[in-house]
Amino acid sequence: MARPLPPLNSIRAFEIAARHLNFSRAAEEAGVTQGAISKQILLLEDYIGSKLFERLPGGLALTDEGRMLRLSVAPAFQLLEQSFERYSRRSPRSNVCRLSTLGSFAAEFLVPRLDDFERDCPHISLEILTSNRLVDFAREELDLSVRYGPGGWDDVVATELVPGELIPVCSPELFVKRGDLELKSFMNGSRRIQVFSNNEWRAWGEKIGIDIIEHAPSPFIIEDFVVAISAARSGQGLALIPELIARKHIKNGSLVAFCRDRLDWEQTYYITHAPNADNQPIVRDVINWLREQAKKPD
Repeated sequence: MARPLPPLNSIRAFEIAARHLNFSRAAEEAGVTQGAISKQILLLEDYIGSKLFERLPGGLALTDEGRMLRLSVAPAFQLLEQSFERYSRRSPRSNVCRLSTLGSFAAEFLVPRLDDFERDCPHISLEILTSNRLVDFAREELDLSVRYGPGGWDDVVATELVPGELIPVCSPELFVKRGDLELKSFMNGSRRIQVFSNNEWRAWGEKIGIDIIEHAPSPFIIEDFVVAISAARSGQGLALIPELIARKHIKNGSLVAFCRDRLDWEQTYYITHAPNADNQPIVRDVINWLREQAKKPD
């Protein structure tokens, strides 16, 4: 049977005193008296059966046993500090949920629904941070992230928010100019707005049986959905936009779906979080709210 560990207070008192080599300064850092530090060190020395400090004319010094123990203990406390760093600025009962997401998702999906969020989740204060990078839940003080991509990221729980689906859209004015042109002629005579590096238009053309020629007007390469939507709305070209953020523009008439054929795409929006983060009630409530909102037509 494993021998019980010495009290954690004794180990912590030793780690602080070993750094300062001064019981008074160790007591100041720990917020206790010098006598309390001395008592904890004595308890630890009794446990291991060896002295850990020597009192010299110039102050304290570690014994050989003390130096060996410090080499083992210090990394363990550093690891504990790193593990709990993300909780250090927030009360366990905090009503704040911090969500990181793309600017396009925040602008096109979250912000128009904030009134609904306040009505549906009045007990939660939602903080939205926008970033294009993959967040590190182990090091950053975040509860959730909404990412766009293929899923399968390491060290996070990723749940698909909506199926990957792209809708071909253009401005109403460009759609009117199409007139009686068949789809192939319309496609090959119009500028395309390309968002993905693996060319979503080529995949869409293959699906509907249209050979999309390369000598059409050169495409705009725009790697941001908000900018791509803005370009399409202003008549700059055709775009394939995720259904989740295109639907409101189609409903209000600022965009037109010029073909019924949609493209099943390998990437989509995912709700991601650290393992077990959804055990927190406010995190679970935000996840459920996002799922319900994603199901609703605009």
